[in-house]
Amino acid sequence: MLKRAGRFAVFEPMIGVILSAVGGFALSGSSIGGVASFADISLCGAFPLPYSAAAFIGAVMRGILSDSVGRNIVKLAAMTMIIAAKMFMERKNSPTLCGVITAVSIFISGAAVSVLIGEFSEKLLFYAFYGAIGGFTASSLNRLAASLKDKKVIDLSGASGCAYGIVYIVFTASLCSIKFDAVNPGIISGAAFTLGAAFFYQSLGGIVVGALSAAGALFASAELGTTAAMLPLAGFLVGFLSRRRIVFSALFFAFSCFMLCVLTGSAAEMQMTLSIICGVSLFVAAAPHYSDKWISATESSGSDQADINASKKNFLSDIIEAVRLDSGRIAAALATVHKHEGSYTDQVKKICGDCYRRSICRLDYESAEEIMPILPEDCSNRQKIAEELEKNMRGRIADQLMRLRFSDDRELLNEQLKIMGELVRSTAERTDMRFSASKSRDVFEYLRAHGIKPLRVEAYYNSANRLIAEIYFEISEIPESAERICDLASDCLDIKMISSPKVNSAKEMRVSLYEATAYDTEIFTAGSRAAEVSGDSTAVFSDGEGVKYIVLSDGMGTGKNAAVDSHMVIGMFRKLICGGMEFASAVRLINSVMVTKSREESFATFDSVRLDLDKCVMTSIKSGAASTIIKRNGDVIKISAPTFPIGITGQAEIYTTQYDLKEDDIIIMFSDGIGENAHLFIKELLLGSSDIKEIVRSIAKKASVFNSSSRPDDVTVIGIKIKHK
Repeated sequence: MLKRAGRFAVFEPMIGVILSAVGGFALSGSSIGGVASFADISLCGAFPLPYSAAAFIGAVMRGILSDSVGRNIVKLAAMTMIIAAKMFMERKNSPTLCGVITAVSIFISGAAVSVLIGEFSEKLLFYAFYGAIGGFTASSLNRLAASLKDKKVIDLSGASGCAYGIVYIVFTASLCSIKFDAVNPGIISGAAFTLGAAFFYQSLGGIVVGALSAAGALFASAELGTTAAMLPLAGFLVGFLSRRRIVFSALFFAFSCFMLCVLTGSAAEMQMTLSIICGVSLFVAAAPHYSDKWISATESSGSDQADINASKKNFLSDIIEAVRLDSGRIAAALATVHKHEGSYTDQVKKICGDCYRRSICRLDYESAEEIMPILPEDCSNRQKIAEELEKNMRGRIADQLMRLRFSDDRELLNEQLKIMGELVRSTAERTDMRFSASKSRDVFEYLRAHGIKPLRVEAYYNSANRLIAEIYFEISEIPESAERICDLASDCLDIKMISSPKVNSAKEMRVSLYEATAYDTEIFTAGSRAAEVSGDSTAVFSDGEGVKYIVLSDGMGTGKNAAVDSHMVIGMFRKLICGGMEFASAVRLINSVMVTKSREESFATFDSVRLDLDKCVMTSIKSGAASTIIKRNGDVIKISAPTFPIGITGQAEIYTTQYDLKEDDIIIMFSDGIGENAHLFIKELLLGSSDIKEIVRSIAKKASVFNSSSRPDDVTVIGIKIKHK
C-alpha cells in the first residue's frame, strides 16, 4: 500500500497539472452575477507556475472550441500576466503575493481593454472591484492548499473555515452557471455537501453549508438562488436525524426539498428535481467512506482537547507513583538481602570453638551482641574476642549510619517523584493532536456492546494524521486480551489498528491502539552470555502512538546482579515512555532511582534508538553505552558517547543525536562485550551486505575475537533495518 502511495507521490505533479487544465477548461465558460466568472483566473493565480500554465491552457482550449476567445480577452490577458509574474517570482508562493498578483493582473488587463474600446471611465471601478474579489479568492485558495499540504486535513475551523466558505461560494456560483439541459452541476454539489454536513455535523452543519450553497446559486441566478433557498431548510431538518441510516436520511432530504419547493411556490422544474436526486445519490455513494481523519470542523484548543491532555497527564502522574512504589520495594528487598554477612556471635563461637575451657566458660554468646560481655580472667582468647567486639561495634555504627543515609536518600527520591507527578499535571498541553469525539464515542459503545467495559476512550489524530485510540480501564475491569480489544476497535473503525502493550499505573490500565505508520522495521538480535544468566537486557516496544524504541542495557559485571540492574533500567524506561514521559526526563528519573536503590555500587549502561516511523527519523539516546553503527545513504557512521552509565552519579549524563533515515538503512547496536576494534569489521559487513540477520550473526560470532579483555563478558547485538510496509 505504501509503495503505491510512493508511486502516487511521483505522479502527483502530473496529476495536479491535469486537474488544473480541466479546472481551467470547465470554469472558463462560467459566470457570476451575469458577468464572466473570475474562478478560472483565481485558479490560475493561486498555484505555482506549472499549474497556472495548465489552467491557462485549459481556458484557451475552451475559448477556441466555443469560439469565445474574443469575449474572454480580459480573462486570458489577466492569466497571461499572472504567468509572466510567476516566472519572475517562482520561489515565492505566499497567499498574499498570489492575491496581489491576481488582483493587479485583472485590473491592468481590464483597464487596458477598456481604453481600447473607449469605456475606460465606466469600467475602471468595476475592474477594480472584480480584481479585488478575484485576488482574495486566489489568496484563499493558496492558503487552503498550503494548509492541506502541511496538516493533511481540511480544516474548517477559524480563519481557514472562512477561506473555505469564500472559495465554496465562488465555485458553487461558477458551477451553477454551467449550462446542461438535464441537471445543474452547482445544485448537485450543493445538495451533496449540504446533506453530508447535516448528516455528520447535525443541523448546524446543514444550515451553514446549505446557506453557502444557496448564496452561490443566488450569485449565478436570482431565480436559481430563490429555489436553492430550500437547501439550508432541508439541511436543518435532516440534522435531527444525524447519524441515522444513510439511505433513510438521503430520502428524507430529497422529500424535504420537494415539499419545501411546493410550500414556497417555487417551480419544481425537472432540472432541479434531477439535480437534487443526483446530489443525494452522490452522498449515498460517498458517505460510507467519510472519515473525520480528512476533515476537522472544530478548534484544536476546545474542551475535548483539554480533556484528553488532562487524561494523559493524570495517567503519567499515576505511572510515576507506580515507579516510586516499585523502586521502594526493590530497595527494601536489597537491604534485607545485605543486612548481615556473619554476625559477632558466629565469630566468637568460631574463636572459642577449640578452647579447652569452653564447657565451663561463663560467656553468654547470645547476649554478647547487645552488651559488653564479661570474660573470665584466665580466658586465653580474651584479646581476640575484644578485637572482634570492637570490630563488630564499628560495623554496627557504620551500618546504622548507612541505613540513616539511604533512608534519607529514599525519602528525598520519593519527594522528588511526588513533585514530578505534580509538575506533569501542570505541563503545557500538546498542540500536535486533533481530538475525534465521534471515533471515541464509537469505540466506547462498540466495546460495551461486546461485553468489555472501558472507563473511557480517547481517540485523536497525531501530527501525521494517523488515528490513535487510548482505552482506559479500572484495575478491577482489566481485560484478558489486548488483541481482542484491538480486533474489535479495528472492526468498529474499519481501520487496521495495531496494539501496543498494556500499561498499568497505580490506579488504571491503558491499552493504546494506533494506525499503521508509514515505515516499519526489521529487527534481529543475537548474542552470548558469560554466566548462567546474561547481564544484558533488551526491549523493543512502541510508545502507544507508533514511535518505536529499541533499548539495550548492560548491567555491571555478569550474572544475576547485572541482570537485575539492566532489567530494572529497561523496565522503568518502558513504563515511563509508554505512560507519556519525554525520554530525557525518563532517563534522569531512572538514574535517580538507581543511585539510591541499594547500599552497594550498582549501575548499568543505557542505549536506545528512538524511531519516528512517520518521518523516518532516528534519535540515538546513550548513557555510558557502547557505540552505535549506522549505514545511511551508502555511508557508515559511528555514534559514540563519552558519558557515565546509569546509577554512577547523581546527575545523569545523556547524549542524544538525530539522523534522517530512509528505506534499507541499517542500525547496529551492541553491548560492551564487543570492543572498539570491531568497528572496521562491522563497517565491511554493512558495505558488503544488506541481510540484517547475517550481519548480526556474523558480529556476534566474532565477538570473542574483538574482546580486548581476557575476562569473558556478555554479548548482545541488535540489528535494525528500515523498510516500507
